[in-house]
Amino acid sequence: MDLAEHEQPIETIDFEILPASEWIDEDEDHEPKMLCGQLWLEGEMSVLFGEVSCGKSLLAVQIGESIASGKAIKPFEMTAEAQKVLLLDLGGSKAQFARRYTSEADGDNPARKYGFSPNLTRVSLKNSVQIAPAKLAPIIEKSGAKVLIIDNLAFLQKYSLPRETVVVMRELRRLQKRYGLSILVLMNTTRAIYRRGIIAADIPCASVVTSFVDNVFAVGRSGSQSGVRYLKHIKSGTDDTVYGAAHLPFFSVMRIGGNFPSFQHTGYGSESSIRANDDDHFEWQRIRNIQRLVEEKKTIREIAADLGMSPSTGHRLLSMAGDAPPLPSPAAFVGEKIQQFYNREKCIVEQCPNCHTCQGRAARDFSGVPGTIFKGHDNCPDDCDMCGPRRYQSDDTTADPILKTLSENHYAALRHWLLHGKRGQKPAYPMARRYGHERACRKPGSENWTDEQLTVYNRWIRSHPKIGPEPDFNPRAGP
Repeated sequence: MDLAEHEQPIETIDFEILPASEWIDEDEDHEPKMLCGQLWLEGEMSVLFGEVSCGKSLLAVQIGESIASGKAIKPFEMTAEAQKVLLLDLGGSKAQFARRYTSEADGDNPARKYGFSPNLTRVSLKNSVQIAPAKLAPIIEKSGAKVLIIDNLAFLQKYSLPRETVVVMRELRRLQKRYGLSILVLMNTTRAIYRRGIIAADIPCASVVTSFVDNVFAVGRSGSQSGVRYLKHIKSGTDDTVYGAAHLPFFSVMRIGGNFPSFQHTGYGSESSIRANDDDHFEWQRIRNIQRLVEEKKTIREIAADLGMSPSTGHRLLSMAGDAPPLPSPAAFVGEKIQQFYNREKCIVEQCPNCHTCQGRAARDFSGVPGTIFKGHDNCPDDCDMCGPRRYQSDDTTADPILKTLSENHYAALRHWLLHGKRGQKPAYPMARRYGHERACRKPGSENWTDEQLTVYNRWIRSHPKIGPEPDFNPRAGP
Protein backbone atom coordinates (compact mmCIF):
# COMPACT_ATOMS: atom_id res chain seq x y z
CA MET A 1 0.00 0.00 0.00
CA ASP A 2 1.36 3.39 -1.01
CA LEU A 3 0.82 5.57 2.03
CA ALA A 4 1.41 8.80 0.13
CA GLU A 5 -1.64 8.31 -2.10
CA HIS A 6 -3.93 8.53 0.94
CA GLU A 7 -2.61 11.89 2.07
CA GLN A 8 -5.17 14.65 1.52
CA PRO A 9 -3.86 18.02 0.21
CA ILE A 10 -4.23 20.83 2.73
CA GLU A 11 -6.00 23.01 0.14
CA THR A 12 -8.96 20.55 -0.02
CA ILE A 13 -9.60 20.48 3.72
CA ASP A 14 -12.72 22.34 4.85
CA PHE A 15 -13.44 23.51 8.39
CA GLU A 16 -16.74 24.36 10.00
CA ILE A 17 -16.27 27.21 12.45
CA LEU A 18 -19.05 28.28 14.82
CA PRO A 19 -19.28 29.73 18.35
CA ALA A 20 -19.55 26.98 20.97
CA SER A 21 -23.12 27.99 21.91
CA GLU A 22 -24.28 27.56 18.30
CA TRP A 23 -22.89 24.02 18.20
CA ILE A 24 -25.09 23.19 21.17
CA ASP A 25 -28.16 24.95 19.72
CA GLU A 26 -27.84 23.10 16.40
CA ASP A 27 -27.51 19.71 18.08
CA GLU A 28 -30.08 20.06 20.89
CA ASP A 29 -32.91 18.43 18.92
CA HIS A 30 -30.77 15.71 17.37
CA GLU A 31 -30.69 12.56 19.48
CA PRO A 32 -28.64 9.85 17.72
CA LYS A 33 -30.59 6.66 17.20
CA MET A 34 -29.33 3.43 18.69
CA LEU A 35 -28.30 0.54 16.45
CA CYS A 36 -27.14 -1.73 19.27
CA GLY A 37 -27.93 0.11 22.48
CA GLN A 38 -25.27 2.60 23.55
CA LEU A 39 -22.59 0.35 22.08
CA TRP A 40 -23.21 1.62 18.54
CA LEU A 41 -25.16 4.73 17.52
CA GLU A 42 -26.09 6.02 14.09
CA GLY A 43 -23.34 8.09 12.51
CA GLU A 44 -20.64 6.59 14.74
CA MET A 45 -17.70 4.30 14.10
CA SER A 46 -17.37 1.55 16.67
CA VAL A 47 -14.89 -1.30 17.21
CA LEU A 48 -15.78 -4.79 18.38
CA PHE A 49 -12.76 -6.85 19.43
CA GLY A 50 -12.04 -10.10 21.19
CA GLU A 51 -9.97 -13.26 21.19
CA VAL A 52 -9.81 -15.60 18.23
CA SER A 53 -12.93 -17.80 17.90
CA CYS A 54 -14.80 -16.02 20.69
CA GLY A 55 -17.87 -15.34 18.50
CA LYS A 56 -17.18 -11.88 17.04
CA SER A 57 -18.35 -12.89 13.55
CA LEU A 58 -21.50 -14.52 14.94
CA LEU A 59 -22.33 -11.36 16.84
CA ALA A 60 -21.55 -9.16 13.82
CA VAL A 61 -24.00 -11.10 11.63
CA GLN A 62 -26.58 -11.03 14.44
CA ILE A 63 -26.21 -7.24 14.78
CA GLY A 64 -26.46 -6.81 11.03
CA GLU A 65 -29.61 -8.96 10.83
CA SER A 66 -31.06 -7.07 13.81
CA ILE A 67 -30.61 -3.68 12.08
CA ALA A 68 -31.81 -5.01 8.72
CA SER A 69 -34.98 -6.50 10.22
CA GLY A 70 -35.61 -3.79 12.83
CA LYS A 71 -35.63 -6.28 15.72
CA ALA A 72 -33.41 -5.44 18.69
CA ILE A 73 -31.01 -7.86 20.34
CA LYS A 74 -31.83 -8.23 24.02
CA PRO A 75 -30.94 -6.48 26.28
CA PHE A 76 -29.87 -3.68 23.87
CA GLU A 77 -32.33 -1.06 22.74
CA MET A 78 -32.69 -0.14 19.06
CA THR A 79 -34.41 3.11 18.14
CA ALA A 80 -33.27 3.17 14.50
CA GLU A 81 -35.61 1.98 11.78
CA ALA A 82 -34.97 -1.15 9.70
CA GLN A 83 -32.51 -0.28 6.93
CA LYS A 84 -29.98 -1.67 4.51
CA VAL A 85 -26.84 -3.17 6.02
CA LEU A 86 -23.62 -3.96 4.15
CA LEU A 87 -21.68 -6.82 5.77
CA LEU A 88 -18.08 -7.11 4.52
CA ASP A 89 -17.23 -10.68 5.50
CA LEU A 90 -13.68 -10.45 4.18
CA GLY A 91 -12.36 -13.56 5.87
CA GLY A 92 -15.16 -16.05 5.38
CA SER A 93 -16.01 -18.13 2.34
CA LYS A 94 -19.41 -18.77 0.78
CA ALA A 95 -19.35 -22.42 1.91
CA GLN A 96 -18.52 -21.51 5.50
CA PHE A 97 -21.31 -18.96 5.69
CA ALA A 98 -23.87 -21.35 4.17
CA ARG A 99 -22.87 -24.18 6.48
CA ARG A 100 -23.05 -21.97 9.56
CA TYR A 101 -26.60 -20.80 8.85
CA THR A 102 -28.05 -24.13 7.70
CA SER A 103 -29.49 -26.67 10.11
CA GLU A 104 -28.38 -30.28 9.99
CA ALA A 105 -30.63 -32.83 8.38
CA ASP A 106 -32.30 -35.02 10.98
CA GLY A 107 -34.07 -38.15 9.77
CA ASP A 108 -37.07 -37.09 7.73
CA ASN A 109 -36.37 -33.41 8.48
CA PRO A 110 -34.28 -31.89 5.69
CA ALA A 111 -31.66 -29.23 6.25
CA ARG A 112 -33.17 -25.76 6.57
CA LYS A 113 -31.49 -22.49 5.65
CA TYR A 114 -32.02 -19.39 7.72
CA GLY A 115 -34.08 -16.72 6.01
CA PHE A 116 -32.12 -13.48 6.27
CA SER A 117 -33.72 -10.09 5.83
CA PRO A 118 -33.51 -8.75 2.25
CA ASN A 119 -31.93 -5.58 3.69
CA LEU A 120 -28.75 -7.49 4.65
CA THR A 121 -26.11 -7.70 1.90
CA ARG A 122 -23.00 -9.80 2.39
CA VAL A 123 -19.75 -9.10 0.51
CA SER A 124 -16.69 -11.37 0.49
CA LEU A 125 -13.31 -11.32 -1.25
CA LYS A 126 -13.27 -13.63 -4.25
CA ASN A 127 -9.68 -13.81 -5.48
CA SER A 128 -7.82 -11.76 -2.90
CA VAL A 129 -6.93 -11.70 0.78
CA GLN A 130 -6.48 -7.95 1.17
CA ILE A 131 -8.22 -4.81 -0.10
CA ALA A 132 -7.44 -1.11 0.28
CA PRO A 133 -10.11 0.87 2.17
CA ALA A 134 -10.42 3.32 -0.73
CA LYS A 135 -11.70 0.46 -2.94
CA LEU A 136 -14.79 0.15 -0.72
CA ALA A 137 -16.36 3.35 -2.06
CA PRO A 138 -17.91 1.77 -5.22
CA ILE A 139 -19.40 -1.07 -3.16
CA ILE A 140 -20.95 1.37 -0.69
CA GLU A 141 -22.41 3.51 -3.49
CA LYS A 142 -23.84 0.48 -5.28
CA SER A 143 -25.48 -0.99 -2.15
CA GLY A 144 -26.99 2.29 -0.97
CA ALA A 145 -26.46 1.14 2.64
CA LYS A 146 -25.78 3.55 5.48
CA VAL A 147 -24.68 0.82 7.88
CA LEU A 148 -21.34 -0.90 7.25
CA ILE A 149 -19.93 -3.88 9.20
CA ILE A 150 -16.31 -4.86 8.44
CA ASP A 151 -15.09 -8.34 9.46
CA ASN A 152 -12.28 -7.62 9.97
CA LEU A 153 -9.65 -4.87 9.96
CA ALA A 154 -6.77 -7.26 9.23
CA PHE A 155 -7.98 -7.62 5.61
CA LEU A 156 -7.72 -3.86 5.01
CA GLN A 157 -4.00 -3.61 5.75
CA LYS A 158 -0.86 -5.50 4.87
CA TYR A 159 0.84 -5.17 8.24
CA SER A 160 -0.42 -4.46 11.73
CA LEU A 161 1.76 -1.40 12.18
CA PRO A 162 0.70 1.89 13.78
CA ARG A 163 1.53 3.92 10.66
CA GLU A 164 -0.55 1.74 8.36
CA THR A 165 -3.35 1.49 10.93
CA VAL A 166 -3.51 5.30 11.01
CA VAL A 167 -3.93 5.37 7.23
CA VAL A 168 -6.68 2.70 7.27
CA MET A 169 -8.62 4.28 10.13
CA ARG A 170 -8.29 7.72 8.53
CA GLU A 171 -9.69 6.36 5.26
CA LEU A 172 -12.61 4.71 7.05
CA ARG A 173 -13.35 8.04 8.74
CA ARG A 174 -13.29 9.74 5.34
CA LEU A 175 -15.76 7.19 3.94
CA GLN A 176 -17.94 7.63 7.00
CA LYS A 177 -18.17 11.39 6.55
CA ARG A 178 -18.55 11.21 2.77
CA TYR A 179 -21.45 8.73 2.77
CA GLY A 180 -22.93 9.39 6.23
CA LEU A 181 -22.14 5.86 7.39
CA SER A 182 -22.41 4.03 10.66
CA ILE A 183 -19.39 1.69 10.75
CA LEU A 184 -18.63 -1.31 12.96
CA VAL A 185 -15.10 -2.71 12.66
CA LEU A 186 -14.10 -6.12 14.05
CA MET A 187 -10.59 -6.73 15.40
CA ASN A 188 -8.69 -9.54 17.12
CA THR A 189 -6.89 -9.05 20.42
CA THR A 190 -3.14 -9.44 20.59
CA ARG A 191 -3.32 -12.02 23.38
CA ALA A 192 -5.60 -13.61 25.95
CA ILE A 193 -4.91 -12.60 29.55
CA TYR A 194 -6.91 -14.53 32.12
CA ARG A 195 -5.37 -12.91 35.18
CA ARG A 196 -7.41 -9.76 34.60
CA GLY A 197 -10.35 -8.50 32.62
CA ILE A 198 -10.35 -7.02 29.13
CA ILE A 199 -8.85 -3.55 28.61
CA ALA A 200 -8.34 -1.29 25.59
CA ALA A 201 -4.61 -2.07 25.51
CA ASP A 202 -5.48 -5.57 24.25
CA ILE A 203 -6.26 -4.07 20.82
CA PRO A 204 -3.34 -4.01 18.35
CA CYS A 205 -2.17 -0.40 17.94
CA ALA A 206 -4.65 0.52 20.67
CA SER A 207 -3.70 4.20 20.92
CA VAL A 208 -4.30 4.69 17.19
CA VAL A 209 -7.57 2.76 17.00
CA THR A 210 -9.19 4.28 20.08
CA SER A 211 -8.36 7.81 18.93
CA PHE A 212 -10.30 7.37 15.67
CA VAL A 213 -13.44 5.55 16.86
CA ASP A 214 -16.40 6.64 18.98
CA ASN A 215 -17.19 3.39 20.82
CA VAL A 216 -15.15 0.33 21.70
CA PHE A 217 -16.66 -2.86 23.12
CA ALA A 218 -15.35 -6.38 23.50
CA VAL A 219 -16.47 -10.00 23.60
CA GLY A 220 -15.07 -12.00 26.51
CA ARG A 221 -15.17 -15.67 27.41
CA SER A 222 -16.42 -17.26 30.59
CA GLY A 223 -13.75 -18.83 32.74
CA SER A 224 -15.84 -21.91 33.56
CA GLN A 225 -18.53 -22.33 30.85
CA SER A 226 -17.38 -22.69 27.26
CA GLY A 227 -20.69 -21.55 25.79
CA VAL A 228 -20.95 -18.31 27.76
CA ARG A 229 -19.78 -14.92 26.46
CA TYR A 230 -20.04 -11.40 27.85
CA LEU A 231 -19.83 -7.91 26.38
CA LYS A 232 -17.80 -5.13 27.96
CA HIS A 233 -18.01 -1.45 27.01
CA ILE A 234 -14.44 -0.08 26.89
CA LYS A 235 -14.86 3.39 25.36
CA SER A 236 -17.96 5.52 24.87
CA GLY A 237 -18.66 8.59 22.78
CA THR A 238 -20.51 10.05 25.79
CA ASP A 239 -19.26 10.70 29.32
CA ASP A 240 -19.47 7.15 30.62
CA THR A 241 -19.42 3.55 29.47
CA VAL A 242 -22.63 1.55 29.75
CA TYR A 243 -21.34 -1.82 30.86
CA GLY A 244 -18.30 -1.66 33.13
CA ALA A 245 -16.47 -4.47 34.90
CA ALA A 246 -19.00 -4.62 37.74
CA HIS A 247 -22.13 -5.05 35.61
CA LEU A 248 -21.82 -6.92 32.31
CA PRO A 249 -24.47 -8.66 30.21
CA PHE A 250 -23.58 -12.29 29.58
CA PHE A 251 -24.97 -14.56 26.91
CA SER A 252 -25.31 -18.20 25.94
CA VAL A 253 -24.22 -18.98 22.39
CA MET A 254 -26.91 -21.22 20.90
CA ARG A 255 -28.50 -22.06 17.56
CA ILE A 256 -32.01 -20.62 17.34
CA GLY A 257 -34.20 -22.80 15.15
CA GLY A 258 -31.18 -24.97 14.49
CA ASN A 259 -29.87 -22.62 11.80
CA PHE A 260 -29.07 -19.26 13.43
CA PRO A 261 -26.17 -19.33 15.92
CA SER A 262 -26.49 -16.23 18.06
CA PHE A 263 -25.95 -14.60 21.44
CA GLN A 264 -28.95 -15.07 23.74
CA HIS A 265 -29.02 -12.83 26.80
CA THR A 266 -28.91 -14.78 30.08
CA GLY A 267 -28.30 -12.20 32.80
CA TYR A 268 -25.85 -9.76 34.33
CA GLY A 269 -22.74 -10.30 36.40
CA SER A 270 -19.35 -8.85 37.26
CA GLU A 271 -16.34 -9.64 35.10
CA SER A 272 -14.65 -11.22 38.11
CA SER A 273 -17.47 -13.72 38.55
CA ILE A 274 -17.73 -14.51 34.83
CA ARG A 275 -14.09 -14.70 33.84
CA ALA A 276 -11.37 -13.28 36.03
CA ASN A 277 -10.67 -12.65 39.70
CA ASP A 278 -10.75 -8.88 39.57
CA ASP A 279 -11.63 -6.58 42.46
CA ASP A 280 -14.91 -4.84 41.61
CA HIS A 281 -15.84 -4.07 45.22
CA PHE A 282 -15.34 -0.34 44.61
CA GLU A 283 -18.00 -0.26 41.89
CA TRP A 284 -20.52 -2.12 44.04
CA GLN A 285 -19.66 0.11 46.99
CA ARG A 286 -20.51 3.13 44.82
CA ILE A 287 -23.81 1.50 43.80
CA ARG A 288 -24.74 0.72 47.41
CA ASN A 289 -23.84 4.30 48.36
CA ILE A 290 -26.23 5.66 45.71
CA GLN A 291 -28.99 3.36 46.94
CA ARG A 292 -28.43 4.52 50.52
CA LEU A 293 -28.63 8.19 49.50
CA VAL A 294 -31.87 7.53 47.59
CA GLU A 295 -33.33 5.94 50.72
CA GLU A 296 -32.37 9.14 52.55
CA LYS A 297 -34.73 11.01 50.17
CA LYS A 298 -32.00 12.59 48.05
CA THR A 299 -32.69 13.15 44.37
CA ILE A 300 -30.53 11.59 41.65
CA ARG A 301 -29.40 15.05 40.57
CA GLU A 302 -28.21 15.84 44.11
CA ILE A 303 -26.48 12.46 44.39
CA ALA A 304 -24.77 12.92 41.02
CA ALA A 305 -23.50 16.35 42.08
CA ASP A 306 -22.16 14.95 45.38
CA LEU A 307 -20.43 11.96 43.78
CA GLY A 308 -19.13 13.75 40.70
CA MET A 309 -21.10 11.88 38.01
CA SER A 310 -23.83 12.61 35.50
CA PRO A 311 -27.49 12.03 36.46
CA SER A 312 -27.81 9.41 33.71
CA THR A 313 -24.92 7.48 35.24
CA GLY A 314 -26.59 7.74 38.63
CA HIS A 315 -29.83 6.34 37.23
CA ARG A 316 -27.96 3.48 35.55
CA LEU A 317 -26.03 2.55 38.67
CA LEU A 318 -29.18 2.71 40.78
CA SER A 319 -30.88 0.26 38.42
CA MET A 320 -28.04 -2.19 39.11
CA ALA A 321 -28.54 -2.13 42.89
CA GLY A 322 -30.86 -5.15 42.79
CA ASP A 323 -28.08 -7.28 41.29
CA ALA A 324 -25.49 -6.31 43.92
CA PRO A 325 -23.75 -9.28 45.56
CA PRO A 326 -24.14 -9.64 49.34
CA LEU A 327 -21.74 -7.72 51.52
CA PRO A 328 -18.84 -9.84 52.76
CA SER A 329 -18.82 -10.77 56.43
CA PRO A 330 -16.40 -8.89 58.71
CA ALA A 331 -14.20 -11.99 58.89
CA ALA A 332 -14.11 -12.32 55.09
CA PHE A 333 -13.40 -8.60 54.73
CA VAL A 334 -10.47 -8.76 57.13
CA GLY A 335 -9.23 -11.99 55.56
CA GLU A 336 -9.14 -10.34 52.15
CA LYS A 337 -7.40 -7.23 53.45
CA ILE A 338 -4.75 -9.19 55.34
CA GLN A 339 -3.35 -10.43 52.03
CA GLN A 340 -1.95 -7.00 51.24
CA PHE A 341 -0.03 -6.62 54.55
CA TYR A 342 3.36 -8.04 55.48
CA ASN A 343 5.63 -8.26 58.50
CA ARG A 344 4.53 -6.18 61.52
CA GLU A 345 1.52 -4.66 59.71
CA LYS A 346 0.12 -8.15 59.31
CA CYS A 347 0.77 -8.80 63.00
CA ILE A 348 -1.27 -5.69 63.86
CA VAL A 349 -4.19 -6.66 61.64
CA GLU A 350 -4.20 -10.28 62.85
CA GLN A 351 -3.84 -9.06 66.46
CA CYS A 352 -0.73 -11.15 66.96
CA PRO A 353 0.43 -10.99 70.63
CA ASN A 354 3.93 -12.34 70.07
CA CYS A 355 5.83 -14.05 67.23
CA HIS A 356 9.34 -14.15 65.79
CA THR A 357 8.46 -11.21 63.49
CA CYS A 358 7.10 -8.69 65.97
CA GLN A 359 8.37 -10.13 69.31
CA GLY A 360 5.38 -8.58 71.00
CA ARG A 361 6.08 -5.08 69.66
CA ALA A 362 4.31 -4.95 66.31
CA ALA A 363 3.96 -1.16 66.43
CA ARG A 364 7.69 -0.50 66.18
CA ASP A 365 8.34 2.41 63.86
CA PHE A 366 12.03 2.82 63.18
CA SER A 367 11.49 5.11 60.19
CA GLY A 368 8.66 7.20 61.62
CA VAL A 369 10.76 8.85 64.31
CA PRO A 370 14.25 10.41 64.24
CA GLY A 371 17.19 8.23 65.14
CA THR A 372 18.07 4.59 64.61
CA ILE A 373 17.58 1.48 66.74
CA PHE A 374 20.58 -0.66 67.55
CA LYS A 375 21.26 -3.44 70.00
CA GLY A 376 20.66 -2.60 73.61
CA HIS A 377 17.41 -0.71 72.94
CA ASP A 378 15.09 -3.74 72.98
CA ASN A 379 14.65 -3.63 76.72
CA CYS A 380 13.40 -0.07 76.92
CA PRO A 381 10.17 0.67 78.83
CA ASP A 382 6.80 -0.07 77.23
CA ASP A 383 5.99 3.57 76.46
CA CYS A 384 8.95 4.09 74.11
CA ASP A 385 7.91 5.94 70.96
CA MET A 386 10.55 4.16 68.86
CA CYS A 387 9.95 0.58 69.98
CA GLY A 388 6.23 1.09 70.40
CA PRO A 389 4.02 -0.29 73.17
CA ARG A 390 4.28 -3.94 74.10
CA ARG A 391 1.38 -6.18 73.07
CA TYR A 392 0.11 -7.65 76.33
CA GLN A 393 -1.51 -11.02 76.78
CA SER A 394 -5.16 -10.83 77.83
CA ASP A 395 -4.44 -12.76 81.05
CA ASP A 396 -1.32 -10.75 81.96
CA THR A 397 -1.93 -9.60 85.55
CA THR A 398 1.58 -8.19 86.08
CA ALA A 399 1.25 -5.41 83.50
CA ASP A 400 0.64 -1.82 84.44
CA PRO A 401 -3.13 -1.36 83.84
CA ILE A 402 -2.62 2.17 82.47
CA LEU A 403 0.03 1.05 79.95
CA LYS A 404 -2.07 -1.99 79.05
CA THR A 405 -5.11 0.18 78.27
CA LEU A 406 -3.00 2.61 76.24
CA SER A 407 -1.48 -0.29 74.32
CA GLU A 408 -4.84 -1.88 73.47
CA ASN A 409 -6.28 1.45 72.32
CA HIS A 410 -3.24 2.22 70.17
CA TYR A 411 -3.24 -1.19 68.46
CA ALA A 412 -6.99 -0.90 67.79
CA ALA A 413 -6.46 2.53 66.17
CA LEU A 414 -3.56 1.20 64.08
CA ARG A 415 -5.63 -1.78 62.92
CA HIS A 416 -8.52 0.46 61.85
CA TRP A 417 -6.09 2.77 60.03
CA LEU A 418 -4.51 -0.13 58.11
CA LEU A 419 -7.79 -1.82 57.16
CA HIS A 420 -9.18 1.45 55.76
CA GLY A 421 -6.34 2.04 53.36
CA LYS A 422 -4.06 4.13 55.60
CA ARG A 423 -6.25 7.18 55.08
CA GLY A 424 -5.35 10.18 57.19
CA GLN A 425 -2.45 10.57 59.58
CA LYS A 426 -1.00 7.48 61.20
CA PRO A 427 -2.19 7.15 64.83
CA ALA A 428 0.43 8.19 67.38
CA TYR A 429 1.00 6.34 70.63
CA PRO A 430 -0.25 8.64 73.42
CA MET A 431 2.11 9.63 76.24
CA ALA A 432 5.07 7.98 74.48
CA ARG A 433 8.57 9.16 75.36
CA ARG A 434 11.95 8.88 73.70
CA TYR A 435 14.33 6.58 75.51
CA GLY A 436 17.97 6.45 74.54
CA HIS A 437 20.38 9.06 73.20
CA GLU A 438 22.61 8.76 70.15
CA ARG A 439 25.65 10.35 71.74
CA ALA A 440 25.38 8.02 74.75
CA CYS A 441 24.87 4.85 72.63
CA ARG A 442 21.15 5.09 73.28
CA LYS A 443 21.41 4.49 76.98
CA PRO A 444 17.78 4.64 78.30
CA GLY A 445 17.19 8.03 79.88
CA SER A 446 20.33 9.64 78.49
CA GLU A 447 18.44 12.39 76.62
CA ASN A 448 18.14 14.30 79.93
CA TRP A 449 21.85 14.14 80.77
CA THR A 450 24.04 17.19 80.75
CA ASP A 451 26.98 17.56 78.38
CA GLU A 452 29.42 16.75 81.22
CA GLN A 453 27.53 13.53 82.02
CA LEU A 454 27.44 12.54 78.35
CA THR A 455 31.21 13.14 78.10
CA VAL A 456 31.86 10.91 81.14
CA TYR A 457 29.65 8.14 79.74
CA ASN A 458 31.14 8.31 76.23
CA ARG A 459 34.69 8.19 77.67
CA TRP A 460 33.80 5.10 79.68
CA ILE A 461 31.94 3.27 76.87
CA ARG A 462 34.89 3.76 74.50
CA SER A 463 37.58 2.74 76.98
CA HIS A 464 39.11 -0.73 76.86
CA PRO A 465 39.28 -2.40 79.19
CA LYS A 466 36.36 -0.81 81.09
CA ILE A 467 37.48 0.85 84.31
CA GLY A 468 34.95 0.90 87.10
CA PRO A 469 31.17 0.39 86.93
CA GLU A 470 29.04 1.78 84.11
CA PRO A 471 28.17 5.42 84.81
CA ASP A 472 24.43 5.87 85.33
CA PHE A 473 23.04 9.34 85.87
CA ASN A 474 19.38 8.27 85.74
CA PRO A 475 17.32 8.75 88.88
CA ARG A 476 15.23 5.80 87.60
CA ALA A 477 15.07 3.54 84.52
CA GLY A 478 13.89 6.36 82.31
CA PRO A 479 13.76 10.14 82.10
